[in-house]
Amino acid sequence: MTNAVVGLVTCSSRTEARKVARTILKKKLAACVNIIGGLESHYWWRGKLETARECLLLIKTTRARVSSVVNAVKAAHSYEVPEVIFLPVVAGERNYLTWLRSSIAKVAVTLLVFAFVGTARADRIDDLVKQLGSTNDEERADAADALTHIGGSRVEKQFREMLTSSSPEKRQEAVIGLLQVSDAAEDLERAHTLLKDENSIVRWSAVTALQTSGRAEAIPWLVEVEKSDTTDSVREAATEALGKLRSSIHWLRSLPDAEKQARQLNKPVLAYFFLRDSEFCQKLEEGLLADKAVIDVAEEFVCVRIDATKQGDDARKLDVRGAPTILLLDGAGNEMSRVAGLVGKEQLLAKLDEAKRSKLTFREARRLAIQSPADVQANWKVAETYLEEGREDLAEPHLRNVIEHDEENQYGYTDKAMFALGFALGKRGEYAQAAYSFEKLLGRWPEYKDKDKALYCLGLSQLAVGQKEKGRARLEQLLQEFPNNSIAKSAQAALDKLKAKEGNSEKSN
Repeated sequence: MTNAVVGLVTCSSRTEARKVARTILKKKLAACVNIIGGLESHYWWRGKLETARECLLLIKTTRARVSSVVNAVKAAHSYEVPEVIFLPVVAGERNYLTWLRSSIAKVAVTLLVFAFVGTARADRIDDLVKQLGSTNDEERADAADALTHIGGSRVEKQFREMLTSSSPEKRQEAVIGLLQVSDAAEDLERAHTLLKDENSIVRWSAVTALQTSGRAEAIPWLVEVEKSDTTDSVREAATEALGKLRSSIHWLRSLPDAEKQARQLNKPVLAYFFLRDSEFCQKLEEGLLADKAVIDVAEEFVCVRIDATKQGDDARKLDVRGAPTILLLDGAGNEMSRVAGLVGKEQLLAKLDEAKRSKLTFREARRLAIQSPADVQANWKVAETYLEEGREDLAEPHLRNVIEHDEENQYGYTDKAMFALGFALGKRGEYAQAAYSFEKLLGRWPEYKDKDKALYCLGLSQLAVGQKEKGRARLEQLLQEFPNNSIAKSAQAALDKLKAKEGNSEKSN
């Protein structure tokens, strides 16, 4: 018995089947989903014999993902009671089962991390190491997967020792596991040596591991494998790996190396700080950083991928407080801009475009802003950067400088600064000052581009300080001018809550 399963899900149409399949695959809950059309289904439903044309999904995944697949299907499906059943895979071709596990291995890290936090003690690792000696393929694979979830220097050492094992199965598991827990150049070179292993399954696994690592250094090695390996499946795997590596961002792994190369090539640096077990980092990597438009623009940068835990000195040096964080640096290491957390594609592309055009760096802007409060552009640059990081307290003095020194909004920042200031004040509970800022904003610029948001924030701030009629009027104005957007729904909810509160007050009197 393996740990693989096949899920069966029927859908009302091919369109719905594709929607459900995309939902499952985007969440990395399955390695493959097949859609079979033309089914004629006959079934009982609420006492009646029914018939329908349907499509069938075949979902290839593992036992650990079953509950997550069920939840994903139910969220995307139109049926009141969708069919979601799973059949065990008793046996299968070893390469295919290895590919299935490795294709969704990253999700396992995210989903299981909480089970290991605080419990990954030496005895747990000892148990898993013992399990690696099992004669059962699936038990060994499960142990290797669990060790990759734990990570750390001891797990890395274990995988390195397994690379020299006389057992091909252990070498296979080791190379896949090692490049999931280590970015070290010497470990990449160890995977390189296994491309010449005597066992074709080990060579195939080394190719798969190098593809998953995303390391551009592996491209020439894989070109050689594609040309000269004696096994068809290994050459085919190399061809697929080359396609993916060539169409992805080419990451360095050392900030000093990236800065050196940036100076040589006269390019800015894109430094991506990540946490290995972060769901948010995984979403960024599989979504935004895999987008073709972002990949194309990234070619104009020297890109470096930095483990914020292992390379903590770099994170502290650049004041990185969380992950994911993307910093854009000039060749001298000066910060030009940063993007913290999950962001939209357009926002990131705008930041990259700004850095390409070599606008004022953050460090230089901060220096100029401290020297001259009247430097509107420098103060807005600093304020905008702090706001994007969620550090409103540091942004506030620079927002006030922008407002004070450009009342006519000649630079186009003053209206945005007033909104940001009002939001920052409201966030820390200073509702009277927040309301004043929003009132001033709408008084000066009645057609402000984010008027709906300003009205909503103003209305809530006024309600918070007891100005019920003023707050009600602003929220009603929002409903009248923007009846169909999402903020209007929030405004209606606030008005309903106010009405209910007033009704309860009248009853108690």
